[in-house]
Amino acid sequence: MENWKIFIDFVLIAGMSLLGLFVVFLIKSKINFSQKLLIIFFANAFFFLLYYYAFLHKISFLAGVAILFGHGMGFLLGPVLYYQLKSLVLPKSQIVKPLLLSLIPFFLLKLFISFPLSIAVAWNTFETFHNYYVEADIYINQTENLYFIIYLVMSLNFLKKFNKLFEESYSTIGQNNLNWYKYLIYGFIFIIIIDVLCTVYELFYPMIPWNIGTLVAFGLIGMFVYLGYKGMFQSKILMPEFLLEKLSDSSVSPHSSEIVEQQIDSSDFKSNKPTDSFSPEEVDELKMKLKELLEDQKLYRDESLNLTELADKMGISNKRLSELLNQYLNISFYNLINDYRIEEVKERIKSEEAEKYTLLSIAFDSGFQSKASFNRIFKQKTGFSPSEYRKRNESSKVLY
Repeated sequence: MENWKIFIDFVLIAGMSLLGLFVVFLIKSKINFSQKLLIIFFANAFFFLLYYYAFLHKISFLAGVAILFGHGMGFLLGPVLYYQLKSLVLPKSQIVKPLLLSLIPFFLLKLFISFPLSIAVAWNTFETFHNYYVEADIYINQTENLYFIIYLVMSLNFLKKFNKLFEESYSTIGQNNLNWYKYLIYGFIFIIIIDVLCTVYELFYPMIPWNIGTLVAFGLIGMFVYLGYKGMFQSKILMPEFLLEKLSDSSVSPHSSEIVEQQIDSSDFKSNKPTDSFSPEEVDELKMKLKELLEDQKLYRDESLNLTELADKMGISNKRLSELLNQYLNISFYNLINDYRIEEVKERIKSEEAEKYTLLSIAFDSGFQSKASFNRIFKQKTGFSPSEYRKRNESSKVLY
């Protein structure tokens, strides 16, 4: 048991030390608004862990200080995490006011519960208030967990919307990949659910002899460190103005992953064609321009090609090109370009000179930016890994 206590101390102290280093590093660096939100997040998380440490060692004054600055974690971290994610894409002017409104429960809790509770714990005063709080603590904690989960779900929805809209303008995700945020959110949700289930269990059954909160704290430390590792170096993502408008709206245009050649060759028009937009003649003309740029000039081989650059080549705005792709061809820019890249890779694998080149060199020549993205997209589009596809093609040649 003594070894277990030493291990707990080590993990808590290590976690607080890392969080403290994150805060110091961010304060001393030239940081943007999203990183300032991380300072708030890590500072509150530091005092949350400090409370666990003080509780285990029965240090009343330290526990009081920790409660003052770390109590109500879910009411703070949920909104901060959500708006920190949004701040990576949207301007600060769209973040500050809704963030402050979402923190009203945290401020109320801090004023009417955390402040008097910290005094009661630190100086052993307000005994009546402290007793009332002990009775209500489980309900406050569950409300806090629910509030946190609501904002985590909102974060997932925003991330899903962002990914869909990002595909409208970029052919390569690269450093703008925010999938790491998805893993972070799932991790937090899992830990909170564990905490909720254990708390509900203890409402109806004998209390668990060891402190379940310690394991929850361990899990949270892992998430805090992961956020620090990824979040401190995540740069702001620049998107065209018209996409930012959509991101601020509740609606997102649907996408399709159908083969692009079938889309461009088709002369059919979608029934959801917006009024007063492209005429049938304009659509035919733009389809021809698009085919020429992609099939003849092979612009898709440019690994950094984006919607704006392609729109400039076509002589229209990026907003108009996005409308053409989404409304008339029913495909995202991301799928459009990568469909062409995959088709070229497949053709070169089938060619007689395929053995002279590695799969990676073929991928780079076709416009892919990295081995990881090439493997992932190829498997997604064909159902096979590049090496599997090449082996199947070689086998078919032998059989033939």
